[in-house]
Amino acid sequence: MNLLRFSSGFAASLLLTAMVTPASAQGLLHYLPEDGIQVEYEGILTQATGVEDEAPLTWNRELIIRSVGQEDAEFDGVVQPCRWIEIKVVTGKAGAQGIVPGPVGSRVYKVLVPESRIIPDAADEQTIPNHLIPIVRGYRRLGEESVEELNAQALRIYPTLTLLTTYDNPVPQGAPAPPEILKKDISVSAQQMKGQFVMERPESRSTNDGEYWVTREVPFGLARWVVTVTREAKESAAPRSDFKVVSILKVDMKLREIGPAESELKTP
Repeated sequence: MNLLRFSSGFAASLLLTAMVTPASAQGLLHYLPEDGIQVEYEGILTQATGVEDEAPLTWNRELIIRSVGQEDAEFDGVVQPCRWIEIKVVTGKAGAQGIVPGPVGSRVYKVLVPESRIIPDAADEQTIPNHLIPIVRGYRRLGEESVEELNAQALRIYPTLTLLTTYDNPVPQGAPAPPEILKKDISVSAQQMKGQFVMERPESRSTNDGEYWVTREVPFGLARWVVTVTREAKESAAPRSDFKVVSILKVDMKLREIGPAESELKTP
């Protein structure tokens, strides 16, 4: 795609699609941009043993979402427009040539998704939560392994690709405003949202606190997100008051770049 054509076309699309974001918006993929566009994010992932841990483990992370093709395909017995979506996550230490992921720190997924299932809501009309994206077919490459076909009917976003999950009744925080991002040549207006999801068993509890900024001015709908996952444990027969923190994961991802997309995963 010609970069000048992309830049002018994307700028025009911002004017046409800018609007108030739905209050229920959540997930990693909120809206579909025109085909051939990608969005890049960069941030820091930390893992601590507790709130008083002064030396948490730290990694750099980047996430890229691409729209790399359109085709009609059958889904739920109906032939309908679908989109090839490619999502790449790299986690490792920053080096002179970018993030050094090691043998297992890179994941690339390429999936054919019904366009009707890319929605900004907590669940679709079949009550499938938004962190599960229904797919027609798909492929993945984990680290340095060969590309393999997915044997699944959905792509699980959390925690495979992001710590963002589906939250119970996320709450808008004030009016839309420009969030902190890494891309310097644009300013976007986004709705800040906060949500929480708690999963508890007799012996463990995981609390996911998400803060994210949603906008139609960025392809796929996100400008930034900050997520903290606190994991606690206790003996299964002990009272809930005995839960103790065993780890805290936190990630802060910010918009880095928007540009033309080209598929990285070579598939049949």
